[in-house]
Amino acid sequence: MLPIPADPAPRGFIDVLRSRRSAVGGPVELDRVAELLWHAVATKGHAPAGRAGLPVEWRAAPSAGALHPISVVCIPESAKGAFLYDPREHAFRTLDVDSGHIAAANAAALVAVVGATRGCTLRLLADMDKADAAYEHAATLVLRDSGCLIATLCLCAEWLGLAACPLGFLGQGMVGKLGFPEPRFRAVGGVQVTSFR
Repeated sequence: MLPIPADPAPRGFIDVLRSRRSAVGGPVELDRVAELLWHAVATKGHAPAGRAGLPVEWRAAPSAGALHPISVVCIPESAKGAFLYDPREHAFRTLDVDSGHIAAANAAALVAVVGATRGCTLRLLADMDKADAAYEHAATLVLRDSGCLIATLCLCAEWLGLAACPLGFLGQGMVGKLGFPEPRFRAVGGVQVTSFR
């Protein structure tokens, strides 16, 4: 389990809204990314059954039926590996992947869309089996969940003095490389987190 971060110095929400812009800055430490994930993604409460009898959770970002079928995979700019964020335990789980290969594939995708590889990439992967168990035509709901999660991550990053840039790809080519079975898991976007611009 990662340390629970202290709340940062108070900052008004209107200031966060007025200041937030998509940007790519410099390198960022993984502990800062963990702090961001605590505020934006960590589970604040849960229940064993909700929509369709599936477990439900409460987090800062809304999700259809409180299912939260989207996982966050962190890929730091250095070839240190790839980590699955565990929102209930506030922990990083190391993925058993070829770190160098993942770093190179991720860097190529980043250069194509933002022209830089600094920071930490947060890739969003949706468990379609979970969403499909509760909804017909769940793909649109998963994309809405992804948009809510991306917005929450970007606003929290600004609040914490970090830069964040939504990425212009879904990223399906990385799903299998990260060890997630297809077609059960579908890539639904990402955010590049960096130090302040």
